[in-house]
Amino acid sequence: MKFSVTGDKLVDYLSKLNSVIPTRSPLPILDNILFELNGNELKLLASDLEIFIRTTLEVKGEKDGKVAIPAKKLLEISRTLTSAKLDFSVNEKNRITIKTRNGKYTIGGEPAEEFPVPEEKSEMNTLEFDGRLLRRFLSKVIHAVNTDELRRNMSGVLLDVKPGELKFVATDGFRLGKIIKDNFKVKSDLEEKIIIPLKTSNLILRLNNGEDSVIDFDENDLKVTFGDFEIFSKLIDDTFPSYENVIPDNNDKILKIEKSSLSASLRRALIFADAITKRVRLEISNNALTIKADNPEIGSEGEETIEGSFTSTGGDEDFDSNPFVIAFNAGYLLDAVSQMDIGNSSADEMPKIGADGALVDVIDEESKHMPEGEINISFGSSSKAAIITPSEQKKNENYIELIMPVRVG
Repeated sequence: MKFSVTGDKLVDYLSKLNSVIPTRSPLPILDNILFELNGNELKLLASDLEIFIRTTLEVKGEKDGKVAIPAKKLLEISRTLTSAKLDFSVNEKNRITIKTRNGKYTIGGEPAEEFPVPEEKSEMNTLEFDGRLLRRFLSKVIHAVNTDELRRNMSGVLLDVKPGELKFVATDGFRLGKIIKDNFKVKSDLEEKIIIPLKTSNLILRLNNGEDSVIDFDENDLKVTFGDFEIFSKLIDDTFPSYENVIPDNNDKILKIEKSSLSASLRRALIFADAITKRVRLEISNNALTIKADNPEIGSEGEETIEGSFTSTGGDEDFDSNPFVIAFNAGYLLDAVSQMDIGNSSADEMPKIGADGALVDVIDEESKHMPEGEINISFGSSSKAAIITPSEQKKNENYIELIMPVRVG
């Protein structure tokens, strides 16, 4: 096999594939990336057996072939040669030689036949996505996915599709994110539910910068195609919990509050809260919210009051004389508040992506002119789940965050 490629181009693709390579694996072959050259088309494949990532890049090919190359060593070499032209050649003993203008480097590879490949299926359900929509919906709920391996049925994002409706849901039993897209078009009367593993969801967010996407799936397997990438993944073979019955539909107390003020206050409260429980106490009066946090073990306390409007649909309650008191994990509450959109711009806007692959809040021109940028939080009692929603839902969307309270103390 012989081909040429620039170092910066190779590093870009290797860095993305490296995210799926296991740090410790019982199969040494998985420490490699499979290179397969056909003409000027070079296919790269990496896997941890649960997930496969395959990508294609254009190179200057001279001789077709395939070989498995140690991923870590190749990435380390390539990162020091980003501005160079790299000439690759592989002999019959799978020895890889990389030549540059000033140097020559040789590493040992493995037979391509030993590298596992994903199963290609022809009979699968298909969904087509605007890539921006797929990113946005995953970003809205992924923070609520359970990371406890004992509760496998919660360790991914539920994708629930039916004619005219798309739903993404995630929960860890203490919080829940749910976003619904109305008027979602499918090619047939498809009605299916699948659970996309957390690692797979994170890879989609990391690798897809907004390209249109195709999701193919059956009851066991998932394939996501976008741009130059294909992700093959096993689905979680379990039943997602019946979550609808834990979402209260009669919370009668509504707090309207500015998102930025609440987020900033919660961040400061986390500094003074117990490092394990992260508990904060909310005391809500007619026109104000007081957030209290303490950690008796180290003697820290914090208290802050911000403006807000608190009313009850169940009657004319005076919360100045009898404040409503409830407590939450401040980290969970902050995660939920941070996801709330300000303004009623299109749901298909391109989200801004941070370095970690997470969604970053974007305040558009319409939002800049909104007087408060408020969000709504509804409550029932101090032992009942609170529901957080944006002040205005985006077009054809219904998005909520649910947070379970903790003991007031």
